[in-house]
Amino acid sequence: MPLALGSPRRPAFLKVRKLIRLTILLFPAALLMAASFWYPAEIQQPMQLGAAVLLLGSIAVRAAKREDFRPGSLPVIVLYVIAAGWVGWATGMADPLAHLAMSLVCLVLMGIFAAQTLRDSGVLTARRARAIARRLAQRTSWPAELTDCRSVPEVRRLREEIRLNAAPALELLSHPRTEVKVAALAALAFRKVWHRGQPEWVLHVAQTDPEPAVRAGAILALANVDDRAIVGAVAEFLRDPSGLVRQAASQAVLWDTEHRWAWVRDAVRQALADPALEDEGPLRIESQPLSPEAVHDLESWAAEKRPLGVRAAQTLSLHWGQQLESRLDVELLADMKRQLSDARCPASLRVELAQLLRQHGELDPPTLQGLLAPSHPASLRLLAADALLERGQHAEALAALRDVARLPNREMALITASVVQRRLGIDLGLALGQPLPPLHSRLAADVTRKVMLWAAQDPGPPRGDPAGSSPLVAKR
Repeated sequence: MPLALGSPRRPAFLKVRKLIRLTILLFPAALLMAASFWYPAEIQQPMQLGAAVLLLGSIAVRAAKREDFRPGSLPVIVLYVIAAGWVGWATGMADPLAHLAMSLVCLVLMGIFAAQTLRDSGVLTARRARAIARRLAQRTSWPAELTDCRSVPEVRRLREEIRLNAAPALELLSHPRTEVKVAALAALAFRKVWHRGQPEWVLHVAQTDPEPAVRAGAILALANVDDRAIVGAVAEFLRDPSGLVRQAASQAVLWDTEHRWAWVRDAVRQALADPALEDEGPLRIESQPLSPEAVHDLESWAAEKRPLGVRAAQTLSLHWGQQLESRLDVELLADMKRQLSDARCPASLRVELAQLLRQHGELDPPTLQGLLAPSHPASLRLLAADALLERGQHAEALAALRDVARLPNREMALITASVVQRRLGIDLGLALGQPLPPLHSRLAADVTRKVMLWAAQDPGPPRGDPAGSSPLVAKR
């Protein structure tokens, strides 16, 4: 019966295996040394010299492989070939003992070749993988959370043993217990080597299983499959009802847009335009940056109506933000500032650019003051006014804030009220540090009324100040 993981017998087994490997490594030197005592001095000395050379070679092989070594490795085979040649040269094969020594060397060498062939065939690996799969199927103690099932000890062992063939893990996908399927898929995550029909079976599981954790695991297992049909099918999960599955699909689809964007472009657009996912935010990008082709398409989509335009702009902002965090790209910053000042650029994208540049401290006062002009979108004027008032009193920013507050838009009125309350200290009924109230709530209506009354007040002529600032009188 295979040894169970964590069994007290396993350390003893590892010690025995290490002892066997060490014996195989030292056998040629020991054989030459033992045989040397049978011969007279004129043969004994060359045999002992050969034993010393082989011993030094064994020490060198062992030192080069500090943690472990395989008997079938090339250095070990070379030691046995040297031993066989040394026996023939020193003895001239003149007596039965020389033939016996040569036979022993050749016999062990053939055994090494046989073991190596058996190992390379994958039979032993498949046997170990099936034993681990059986233990997973019979396991009764599982973590409370399904996602934690990916970290049980058997998963790591199974991943190591199915490098050549995923069949033992795939067999577990028919198991009635969800935890077993999640663990098996975790062992298959980001797998690169598949046999014919295996990716299609995993895709079938992703498309039919009702459990989100199973669907997410199946999607991550297919992340490295280089087949257009499979990748396109995985991209459809960007609109899955489960956020866990959508996150897995985004990770599996967007990691290589340089080669796969044409395969997933339509699915990405449909996901960004889905009204049910309007509040989802940007698509997550967790590895390689987006390709230039993907960036160009997202810039085009940002000009569309919401939710497509807004989510495309948010995805671009996330992409550019990750690039700026990894390294300060002067050309990227210049291109972002150019688009920010370009009136033809979509408003949603300009707002995201302004927020990103502000976050990285790349918006100077002259640029912010230029964004206060009535020709710019209200959301952009509001952002610029907020940034300028954060630095201190500013008459033009205050005037822009009043202009935006007069707009007949409750959502914009609530955001304006938040800026007024934070920057000017005027209590408009919002709770500090809390999300804005729902648009159709009584509190939202009351805050909207208050901020419009504030906007209707005559602030008075600005007092002389070279910086263009004026004192503010707040009425409560």
